[in-house]
This record gives sequence, structure tokens and C-alpha cells, in this order.
Amino acid sequence: MRILQTILIIFFFYTAIPAISQGQNPDSALVAQQRKNPVQLYYNSLGIQSGLYNGSEYTVYVHLLKDGHPYLDTTKLMDGAVFYDGMLYRNVPMLYDIVKDELVIQHYNKVFHIQLIKSKVDEFNILGRPFLHLGKDSTIQGSVKNGYYEVLYDGQIKLYAKRIKTIQEFIPDMQVERRVFSNNRYFIYKDSTFHEVYNQSSVLKILKDKKFDYKQALRKQRIKFRKQRETAMKLMLQQYENANH
Repeated sequence: MRILQTILIIFFFYTAIPAISQGQNPDSALVAQQRKNPVQLYYNSLGIQSGLYNGSEYTVYVHLLKDGHPYLDTTKLMDGAVFYDGMLYRNVPMLYDIVKDELVIQHYNKVFHIQLIKSKVDEFNILGRPFLHLGKDSTIQGSVKNGYYEVLYDGQIKLYAKRIKTIQEFIPDMQVERRVFSNNRYFIYKDSTFHEVYNQSSVLKILKDKKFDYKQALRKQRIKFRKQRETAMKLMLQQYENANH
């Protein structure tokens, strides 16, 4: 009975708040899900009994690396949001291990870390950067490899980045040194198909059905594709969509 009362209080409190436009907030999709189902806030209050803490223990290995780290931007746990097993959880201390392509959270007791079950993760937002779990069924034609992809542009056409980090071993002076190297792959989702893009020409090939001087637009904004690849691609997609209106 108390559980039902708690859920009803949460429901009436949040439905009484007028909707606020989210604009292009990177976690707007997560916020929208929260508003559709305010009862999820109740599950956030369950603490250790929450369904969030059902992954496997994660072993930290950053101390084994000579240079670099496996995570997104920082080795510190950062509060983020995750849509996990059909439920939204916010203010969750987390890390994104790019080397292993795994989302890691701090256990409720703060003694150890947990690696979430990837198949249950739909999306997450960390450091203000949204990630989607794509390619769950990579056998579908035109899909991508199963994993987490950062959303760089979310219009009618979409741009995703696959963040990649690898560890390489070196043996100077008979001692093993492990160093982290970073790389990125980019995918444009158009006409229900993912297209991997490598350079400006490959992007232009995908956008060729709409005539527009993309190169001139880049020059006008003083954006050089090779040096500002992500900024350039986002601008090109914006110009493409604007040409449709």
C-alpha cells in the first residue's frame, strides 16, 4: 500500500509540472522517457534493490597503463543518465570504457564498480554527450557492429561516431609498457542504412541527391575538414537538411 501511495505521489507531482521545451539538449530523449513514465523516479529511490545493480564486477586496470587511459575523457566517475532494462536512471556515477566498449557504474555501496549488461543498455549520457546502443542485430543489412555510438547529429539524417581505443605493448629495456591509442569511425544514417564515411568526398557522395555548395559553406565558416572533421560533417548535414525546406 505504501509503495502504491509513493508511486501516486510521484505521478501527480510530475504531471502537475508544465512541459518545458528541451530544445537540442543531448539527453532530451532520456528526459522525455522520464516524463512519459514518472514512476521510474520511484525505482531510482530503491537504492541497492534497484535493477540497475545487476551487472558483473568490473576490474579497474588503468594503473597497468604507461600512457593514457581507457575511458571517455576522464578517469573519474561522472554523474550521467542511462536507460537500462526499460528503466531510466539519472545521476548515476559512471565511466565509459572505450577499450572494452562497456558502460561501468559505481556499485551502490561504493566499494567496487559494475559492468552493466550491454544487451540491457539502450542509451546513456555522460559528460553531456549522448550515446546509443546500435547494431544489436548486426545481421540486418545496412546495420553497424554491435556497440555504443556517440550521437553527433540527430536530425532526419543522423551522424554517429564510434570511439575506439586500443592498448599496445612495448618492451623497452626488457620491461613491458602498455600505451593507449585512440581512433574514431564515423557513420551517417540515411535512407534506413548506415554509411561509413572517411573523408569529405565520401560525405559528399551520400549527400549528392541535394545540390548545394557544401565546400563554400565550410569556407564561409572557416572550417577545414581535415582539422575539424566532426564540426565539418555536422555543418554539411545541417546545410543538407536546410536545403529540403
